Amino acid sequence: MVRVLAIAALVVSISATARAQAPGDSDGYYGAGPGAQPMAPATPPQFVACGAVVAPINVMANRWAVGFSVGSMTVQPKDSTSSADQTQFGVGELALRFRLTPHLEIEGAVGGGRQQMSDGSQGDLQTKTALLSLRYRFMPGHHWNWWLMGGIGDLQIAQHDASDQDFQNSQRPVGALGIGIERRFHNFALQAELRGMGIGQTKAQQAEPAAASMSTPVDPTTGMPVPPPPSPSSTAADQLSGGQLTIGASYYF
Repeated sequence: MVRVLAIAALVVSISATARAQAPGDSDGYYGAGPGAQPMAPATPPQFVACGAVVAPINVMANRWAVGFSVGSMTVQPKDSTSSADQTQFGVGELALRFRLTPHLEIEGAVGGGRQQMSDGSQGDLQTKTALLSLRYRFMPGHHWNWWLMGGIGDLQIAQHDASDQDFQNSQRPVGALGIGIERRFHNFALQAELRGMGIGQTKAQQAEPAAASMSTPVDPTTGMPVPPPPSPSSTAADQLSGGQLTIGASYYF
C-alpha cells in the first residue's frame, strides 16, 4: 500500500512540474531559485515577401538632398529622324533638392560634358546645362519609389575651348519632362532618370527677327513694307530636341 501511494505522489509531482513549464507560459523564469528573472514575451519578427524586415521611411525628417549623376545626352535638329544628325555628350550633373511635401520636391541642377564620338574619343564640342524642376514622387515612404518631373532652364553648346561670351551667345531655352526611379537606404539612395527635352533657338537667333523688323524695306510702288524672306534662323531647323539618361546617388540630410 505504501508503495502504491509513493508512485501516485511521484506521478502528481511530475504532472505539476510539466504544467508549470508548459510552452508559451509567460510566467516562466530563467533558471531557478531565488532572484530568478521573469521571461520576456518574444516579439514575432515582421517579414516581407523578399524575406527582409522593411520599415517605412519618414521622408519629412530629412527634407534636403544633394545628388550627383552621370550619363549620356543626345541632341539633334527638331524634325530630324536620322542618327547621322545626332550629337552625343557624356555628361555629369550636380543637383540640390528640397522636399516641399511628402510627394513634391523642387530641384535645381547644373551639369555639362564633352562630345562623345562613335569611336569613343572626345569631340570638339562641350555642353553646359542648368535646370529648375519639380518632381512628384509616388510611394514616397517606400524604399522603392518613382517620380515624374518637369522643368525649364537653358542649354549651351560651343567649342570646348570657347570663351564665356561664346557660350553665352549659344544659350538656348530648354523644357524637360522625365521619369525616374529610386532605391532609398535611409539617408542614402541610388537613382536613374530618363528625360526628354525641347530646345529652342539661341539668343542671337531670337534677336535677329527683331533687328530685321527695324529695317524692313518699303515697296516704292505700293508704299507697303516688304516682309523679309524666311531665314534659316526663323525655321524649326534651329530648334533642337534631345534626351538624357543618367544614373547616380543622393544623400538626404
